[in-house]
Amino acid sequence: MSNVSFDKSPRLSKTWIALRRLDKNDDRVVALREVSIPAAAEITMIIQIITTTFGLNSSNVILKIRNHRGCLIPLNSLIPNSKHIPYVLEVAKISQHVRPKPRTIPMTVINKTMKTRLHTIDRRMQRLEDLLPQIKLRHNEKLSQEIECLNQKLKFLHKRMQVAESHSWKGVLTRAPLW
Repeated sequence: MSNVSFDKSPRLSKTWIALRRLDKNDDRVVALREVSIPAAAEITMIIQIITTTFGLNSSNVILKIRNHRGCLIPLNSLIPNSKHIPYVLEVAKISQHVRPKPRTIPMTVINKTMKTRLHTIDRRMQRLEDLLPQIKLRHNEKLSQEIECLNQKLKFLHKRMQVAESHSWKGVLTRAPLW
């Protein structure tokens, strides 16, 4: 049998990190340190380890880690590296590299568009109110035309019914049946 021992201490990955303080307008590397990070550490714990190692106040700064090619990498994917090719930790202020633009749509433009919409709706309502008596007249004319048409049909049906009632049996067939 072989003796297997389980090490209960967490595995530490040692990475080299160079510090660049962009928040103080300093573009050069200020410090180079080796940081030991537990393998299964959460992001908050990794940030705390990095800030205590470099003596940073993490409440009002943004931390960015870049590899040797300058690409941003996630904090939880730090793999061991060498002292000659360290990761670069950039410390920046919140919104340091972003200049907010003024509002692109001033309130006067919004007010003008709302006023034009209100005027168009008002004009449409005025036009409908002006046309309302004409609409009622057209409706009454159409109803009277339909009533007149129905009266003509009733008169025609009444004449046909009178013609059908006037026939009576005279006792003799005027033509011979075809059977």
